[in-house]
Amino acid sequence: MAASGATTGSNTQAENAVNWVASLDFPSLPPVQPENSKPRPGTLDDPYLEERMSKKDRKTMIELYMRECYRYGVCIAPSTLIAKLDDPNPRKRPHPCVFNAMMLVARDMATRLTLEPVPDETGTRPATFVMPESTPSVDVLLSRVQAQTIQSLADVDRLHDYIQASLLLTHWYMTRGRVLEAQYTSAVVNRFIINCQLHKIDDRTMQEMVPGTIPPADGASRWDGSLLGRPKDREELAIRISLFWQSYFLDKIIRYITGTPPTYDETEGTAFEVSYASIDSLFDGTPSSLQYQDSVGTMQMKGFALLDRAMRYVSRGPASSEEVFYFYESIKSLKATSKQVFSSPAYTRPPVNRSRALYITIAKAVVGLLTLTAEIHATHIRTADGVFLLFDDEEGAMKVRIDAAHACATVIAVALDEIKAMAASVLPEEKQLGIEQTCFTIGLLLTFPAGVLLEKLSQMESNIETEPHGSNRRMQLEQEKSDDELQLKIMLNAIHAFRDDCPVVDDYWQIMQRTSLA
Repeated sequence: MAASGATTGSNTQAENAVNWVASLDFPSLPPVQPENSKPRPGTLDDPYLEERMSKKDRKTMIELYMRECYRYGVCIAPSTLIAKLDDPNPRKRPHPCVFNAMMLVARDMATRLTLEPVPDETGTRPATFVMPESTPSVDVLLSRVQAQTIQSLADVDRLHDYIQASLLLTHWYMTRGRVLEAQYTSAVVNRFIINCQLHKIDDRTMQEMVPGTIPPADGASRWDGSLLGRPKDREELAIRISLFWQSYFLDKIIRYITGTPPTYDETEGTAFEVSYASIDSLFDGTPSSLQYQDSVGTMQMKGFALLDRAMRYVSRGPASSEEVFYFYESIKSLKATSKQVFSSPAYTRPPVNRSRALYITIAKAVVGLLTLTAEIHATHIRTADGVFLLFDDEEGAMKVRIDAAHACATVIAVALDEIKAMAASVLPEEKQLGIEQTCFTIGLLLTFPAGVLLEKLSQMESNIETEPHGSNRRMQLEQEKSDDELQLKIMLNAIHAFRDDCPVVDDYWQIMQRTSLA
């Protein structure tokens, strides 16, 4: 019977995939400038946008993207790319697919987020951000991104642009709850990234770009023979690293939601064992010795890697008990590292503006929830015959599981307090600032600890009924239940706020509830 159910589920999934592909309305490619046309500074090689939006309006939306893109996870379009929009050489400008993808994301931000006030026309006082009326609709931008990413593949030197645009499109799909489209788009771009060998950058590869280093002989560099070839400079190498980690982040999020096998499997080898704590050093030349052992970016990626490995151990089992113990120590190490990093002056001094304050709040919440959610999953790791590897018994595992769920509630409570303080600076005419405007990853991660407390409370109901009224044991259980309900309420309020704003959180929470009831 179970096999029949699995077959039915597989057939249904395959049918859904076929229906999705069949329903796609592939747009026609955007018009291309004639080969003999003379390039003009400031043009986008996209006649539609040239006619639709003024350069000032385009600049307004791109600046919005650059300010607020951290809410989508990480920024994959560096500021230097924006500067190249005005390059007189059309080959050096970003492909229109990148610009339209940034516009699509910026439009989403402008319509649903409370944004940092911008200087008014006089530059003397802050004003509420207003999206230019000339901004194309979602449907127009989406169709153009889809068409232009295909067009960008005609030239191998546009692969960077294709990857950047596809990753932004995947992010947009995820935020809007279009998980199947995100999954397919991510799968395709991840294969390109692997074929470009962006997942194999290590210390030896980095050493090639150190100033004063003699370039390797032909055929001696890892890049030789790859689709992209050798990076032209340190900045291009930094972009390649950023692209890989962005795809890695999306790969793990999609695996978390769908349960499908990830593209990047750490059992096949270790990627990016580099001495740099942050790729920022590639842009500004900061020596690695002056950096912290970890940055926000590395901590987030380590957190996703740990969560992914915990999920894999639960579903497939570990190779050995030593492997599990090492893994659990890694969780503890990341907890200690994050505490050290977020206690540094860079994160404790008063932020210069609301965007910086919100960035720090998001970073702390995401890293904290990742480590705790990984720990919760670790409490379910057993051998093939059902023996716990990290704990003596189910009771010991349950205690750690509940403590981690309570810690998740504390993480989100701190974030809510910080956001409440920021909301005091929101202008009266602006949309109210709330937890749902941080990062959808927070909403997704909260669903699991909330499920843990829901399960515990359900069990406690029956336990309380077995105790005599007025007994000390019953009063203890009722007090414990009340405390758990308070912790759960904190998380549920945040989840429900995300559900109203981020369809992907709503969809995943409904799946979690159905699974729990089953």
